[in-house]
Amino acid sequence: MKNSLIFLGFLFLTFCISAQTENKDVTITATGSGSSQELAKQTALRNAIEQAFGTFISSKTEILNDEIVADQMSSVSSGNVKSYEVLNESQLPNGTWASTLRVIVSVDKLTSFVEAKGITVEIKGGLFALNIKQQLLNEQGEINAITEMFGVLHEVMQTAFDYTIQSGDPKSLDAESENWEIPITITVTANKNMDFCANYFIKTLSVISLTQAEVETYKSFNKAVFKLEVKPEKVWEETKVFFLRKKYSMDVISSLFSNMEFYTRLFTIQSGIDEKNGEGKGNVNPLFENNLRYPVNLQTVATYTLNDKKTLNQIEQINGYSIKPRGVISYFKHGGFIVYEENGHGLVAAITDLGKMDWNTAKTACEELILNGYSDWYLPSKDELKLLYENLKKIDISGFNKGAAYWSSTVNNYGSAWLIWFDNGLDIDLSDRYRFPTYVRAVRAF
Repeated sequence: MKNSLIFLGFLFLTFCISAQTENKDVTITATGSGSSQELAKQTALRNAIEQAFGTFISSKTEILNDEIVADQMSSVSSGNVKSYEVLNESQLPNGTWASTLRVIVSVDKLTSFVEAKGITVEIKGGLFALNIKQQLLNEQGEINAITEMFGVLHEVMQTAFDYTIQSGDPKSLDAESENWEIPITITVTANKNMDFCANYFIKTLSVISLTQAEVETYKSFNKAVFKLEVKPEKVWEETKVFFLRKKYSMDVISSLFSNMEFYTRLFTIQSGIDEKNGEGKGNVNPLFENNLRYPVNLQTVATYTLNDKKTLNQIEQINGYSIKPRGVISYFKHGGFIVYEENGHGLVAAITDLGKMDWNTAKTACEELILNGYSDWYLPSKDELKLLYENLKKIDISGFNKGAAYWSSTVNNYGSAWLIWFDNGLDIDLSDRYRFPTYVRAVRAF
């Protein structure tokens, strides 16, 4: 029950739109989070306003960034929000709050309010084609929900595992018995945080999934529907089937599961004379990383083994091995993975690739990208791309294509563009940048 409350409070629920010819009201279910109940509620109201504005009035939502306008627009007293109902208010494990509201927004009053601020808006065809606009709202709501789910789970998953370590008898590596190796086995098991993650994942999909009737409607409109099967750990349990609206949602989910190696290797081995982070050969239990199974009761998630090489003198200083979790070391905020952050500023990488394309198309695609509420994405420079390789790819974060090259925006004096291979970090310059397709990952600075 507690996990259900947490989930419902934080989840961006599917939109429900209704309109009346006379007053042009729209009903939007939105969520918001903050350090207090009131801040969470205000964020949800602001989100509802932005969604109504972007869909029915103008796509130029940057005007909402003005602090005064933003504060007044989220106020019920302004008349833009006619009323709201609190569907759920929950405190999350980290102490923050989340509110889910059903908000009735007056599009007429919202338009008048913005124009009264001296801002010219372009009305997007009034409230015609409500079915199509409802679909667009639902599609954006799905992306918001999946992205928000990713952000929540990315941090919780880093604390969702416990570790045990077992060492064997040392084995001599030379005739003089001066160099030795000690076999070590690390067993990774899921803890209660994994229960939260699994339930949150399933319930998120359950709420945003298309109904069978909506699936048929999408097909009648010649729009793609993406089927996702989540197989339970126990073979006799029923496979859960979900239908999503956007390929991007599927890509984000795939990126989450591609991080499993990273999540399960967040441990430090201590010998008393040195430390090793996440080392060892092995892999994640296939039940955990394949077919999007539902691993609530899964015991052994991964097993890693290594041979710790030590001299006789070093072995004499070791009383035994211990292991401890590293906790959260990677963060998802400002629209993506934090590549680095210093004094409140840094670099963020998008969750997924944009695909394979030539350099010119890649540069344009990044600059035109609107993702996770941000429109200032760009193709990374050569140095920034190297940071993505060092700080994300090398620790198995973000689902980069192994063995693939990625474009940078840097061009040399001869007009050749630099790209970096993400299997070894080597860079090369390519003169045929307008025809050669390779992978693209957008970044943004904050």
